[in-house]
Amino acid sequence: MIDQIKIGCASTKTIYGERLDTALIELNPDAKISGLFTSNKFKSAPVQICLKQLKKKMKGKKMLAINAGNANAATGKKGVSDAKKLIREISSLTDISTTQILPFSTGVVGQLLNVKSLSAAFSKCLKNLNKNSWEDFAKAIMTTDTKSKIVKLSLQVGSKKYHIVGIAKGVGMIEPNMATTLSYIFTDLRIPELTLRKLHKKICDKTFNAISIDGDQSPSDSSILVATGSSEIDFKKHYKKIEKDIFTVFSKLSEKLVLDGEGSTKLLNIKVTGLSTEANCKKIAMKIANSPLVKTAAYGEDPNWGRIIAAAGNADVDEFKIENLSLKIGKHFVLKNGNLSKKYKESFGQKEFKKRKINLELSIGKSKNSFTVISSDLSKEYISINSDYRS
Repeated sequence: MIDQIKIGCASTKTIYGERLDTALIELNPDAKISGLFTSNKFKSAPVQICLKQLKKKMKGKKMLAINAGNANAATGKKGVSDAKKLIREISSLTDISTTQILPFSTGVVGQLLNVKSLSAAFSKCLKNLNKNSWEDFAKAIMTTDTKSKIVKLSLQVGSKKYHIVGIAKGVGMIEPNMATTLSYIFTDLRIPELTLRKLHKKICDKTFNAISIDGDQSPSDSSILVATGSSEIDFKKHYKKIEKDIFTVFSKLSEKLVLDGEGSTKLLNIKVTGLSTEANCKKIAMKIANSPLVKTAAYGEDPNWGRIIAAAGNADVDEFKIENLSLKIGKHFVLKNGNLSKKYKESFGQKEFKKRKINLELSIGKSKNSFTVISSDLSKEYISINSDYRS
């Protein structure tokens, strides 16, 4: 679908048995890369390495190296050393410089990598380059995900085509800030590196940075946007359409992440409007998204809207005033300007909360500023998954 990208996957046979759990992605010399990473001060060894690598000018062929099952986080100097050793081994088997290889790890925190098994697996990945599919790659980076997450778009401007493919993983420890778990979006468009970085940040802030499953942030969060440059389309001329198309891929992946959230049965779409800044709208939306009381009410299909406005009022936003607050569940007004809606019935809310996707909208002022966050409910299964995670 996107030429000049080679995919090779393999299994270490140590974590998931025969399941694919390692991948190498080879990129062409002209490919441009933008990387966004966790803002958690506790960063995994691969994130530390990627941040240093991407500060330099990446020239020539490039490679992404990913393993699932072990995050290589809280592993100190040994963790960094192990990751660099694997990079050197991959480099020695290819014509790709160590400075052009970016490592990524996801899984359990606080355990050293099994370098021997990973070395063997990455060697198999190299032999499999061009043999594996996008679907294989999506499966190889999964941890507690129940479904692989992939979005593909084939688009056209006049007679010329371009493509976008997005892959992501992550179902828990998610409240990103700059990225989300592991995500890789590829396009064959020709986009200058500086423009690619600005576009990446802008879109991430509205998608991956606007989701929350449990309010926790991983030390491994990484988002990569790659433009291979093989398409002849004039990027500047069609910027708005292209931005919208790339946004669509990020947005669809965000929804897939939340819908597959650990133990998730509901998706909460929370829109806050009317405050003096978009940042204040986001603060309130995130407060609602991370409220255990709101999330458990969603799981129990109980339209307990008092929990929603209580969470909103608990956000650190001084301009919040109850007399300016209007709340909608689905298309039904519960409150209008701080007063109960005479038309609202409990049965309306119950019907909305039985849906897989629940839409909540709060207006707290008259400005056009708004921010939308998507979140999941909090179920008994979430507790079970995370209490048994290392068992």
